Parts: sequence; structure tokens; C-alpha cells
Amino acid sequence: MDSPVPAETAGAVAPAGRSRGWRRAVRPVVTLVLLAALVTAGIVNHDRVAGWVSELVGVRWQWVLASAVVQIASFQCVALLHRLLLRAGGGHGDLRALTGTTYAANGISLGLPVAGAAASAAYTYRRWHDLGNSTALVGWVLAMSGISSTVTLAAVIALGLAVTGSTAGALGAFAASAAGALPVLAVVLAIRHDATREVVGRVLGRGAKLLGRWVPALRRKDVAAKIVDLLASLGSYRLSTRGGVGAALFSLGNWVLDAGSLALAVVAVGAPVPWQGLLLAWAAGALATSVRLTPGGIGVVEATLASALVAAGMPASQAVPAVVVYRLVSLWLPAAIGALCLVISPRPVPAAEHQPH
Repeated sequence: MDSPVPAETAGAVAPAGRSRGWRRAVRPVVTLVLLAALVTAGIVNHDRVAGWVSELVGVRWQWVLASAVVQIASFQCVALLHRLLLRAGGGHGDLRALTGTTYAANGISLGLPVAGAAASAAYTYRRWHDLGNSTALVGWVLAMSGISSTVTLAAVIALGLAVTGSTAGALGAFAASAAGALPVLAVVLAIRHDATREVVGRVLGRGAKLLGRWVPALRRKDVAAKIVDLLASLGSYRLSTRGGVGAALFSLGNWVLDAGSLALAVVAVGAPVPWQGLLLAWAAGALATSVRLTPGGIGVVEATLASALVAAGMPASQAVPAVVVYRLVSLWLPAAIGALCLVISPRPVPAAEHQPH
């Protein structure tokens, strides 16, 4: 005969069970919506997609495969970066689960042109939290990952300008690009100071109190205290010199391998690689991707990247097919893998559940 469950235990288990049941019910719906968004993007742009297919005639597919492999390695650098940062903060991160989350979050970002970035971050937060990581640690990892990626992208752009012989332009581009990471970095550093943290906590607490008029969950009296505690937790994380170097290398590897994928796409169409202008052309495409005017930047990125390659010395008859190959392996392949991960990836198991009792 089973022993009765104490009232307080039952009360604690029931909400958790309902939460897991709610997630199981909602997840298929969200997945179908995202898949429908990706399919809709393909249908709306069917003329453009048909044009891409016609451009693939005569392509050397062994180089396309090589470009795809390099692109997958680029994505793997992101997963490795996340694992490094989670471990630096004392958290947990199985590489397989983090890799699946990286692809799935990318698929969400591509499927939702307006709210894609926010939905992708929310999905990543939930998956990492399910692995047993605290809210503060997840926030810190996302912030540090963004800083590392922004700074290393600035370094790649600066290198591209330096290769063309513009040293002053390289320094200016690095400063301008890296400036995007300064606000986040300033916040991360500021919350390590007790007085600053208290001020920020009070301001956010007052904001939460105002929002509490419309959001019942924010009407609790201890919201401000919880915000201060969260900021204190964020300020407690440190990245060692070794960890910082590792994070920089993984971020740099992500960008460099992505650019290498473009170079192999150029080889796949039988064109000579315009090495001197390749990084700048790639950077133009990367920056166009961040605009998010269309799902995955479809149309915008292709036009920008093809124009940049032509400006680098490639004839349009080769630049356009090269861009089609590159987008095939950098947009559609990861999107397909991400959709698959959304469908089949199991709920992450926290590290504590692996330990023997």
C-alpha cells in the first residue's frame, strides 16, 4: 500500500505536474506554428526560391558539402561557447542538449521575423533552466555570450578592412561595432557595486510596482527585494582569464568558420575566391541578417551579399550562385535542423537527476 503524500508535498508537486502538463500541451502547438511560419516564408518567396534552384545548375556539390560541414562546425562553436560560460558560472550544460537548443532557437528566430529574437531568447532560457541552471546564471551567460560575439564580430570586420589596406577604417570599424556591447558590459560591471545595485534594484522595483496594476504576479511586496537578490547573483559571477580567452576563441571561431563557409560556396561555383574583399562582403551579409526585416533576411541578405561580392571583384554571374549556395547551407540547412530539434528534442534532464541517490 502506498504511503500517503503529506499535504504540503502534494501542494508542491501538483503545480509542478500541472506546469509540465501545460508545457507538454503547448509545445506541439508552438512547434507547428513555427514550422508553419517557415513553410509560409518558403511559399511567399517561392519565385525567389525557384530562381535559387535554377542557379544551382553546374555547381560542384562536393564543395557544397564541404561548405555545409564548415557551417555546422560554426554552429557547434556557439554551443561550446554556451557550455563554457555555463560551467564558468557553476552551472550545467550537456553538449548535446545545448547543441539542440542552439539549432532550435535559431529556427525560432528565423520563423518569427518580428519577435524572433525575443522568442528565441525565451526558449533558450527555458531549456537552460530545465537543465538546472538558475535564472541569474542564464541571464549572465546570455549577456556574456552577446558581448563576446559582438566584440569578435567587430574584430573580424576590422580585420577585413585592414586587409584592404585601410588601417584607420579598421580601427574605426572595430570601435563602432564593439560599442554595441558596451551598454551590456557596463550593466554587468555596475551590478557588482553594492550601492549601484541597490539603486538599480529600487528603480526596477518601482517599475515593477507600476506594472503591477496590470500584471497580478508583480503585486507582491517582495518583488523589489527579489530583484536586488537577482542582481546580486548576477554580480557574483566571474569569468577567469582562461575562460575569457576560451569564450573569445569560440566566438571568433563561429564567425571565421561562417566566413569560410562563404569562401567554399564561391569555390563550389567555380569562381576564384576574392580573398582581399571576402571578409568585408561576408560582414555586409552578417549585418544585413541582423536587420530582420524578413524571416532569415530572405531577399535582403542575398542582395546585399551579392552586391558586396561584385564590389570585391566577382562577376555577377558567379556572385549570385555563390550566394545561393551559401544561403542554402547557412540559412536553410540550420533551419531544417532546428525544426527537427523542435519536434524530437526531449525535455533536458537536470544534472542533479543524473546523480545516484
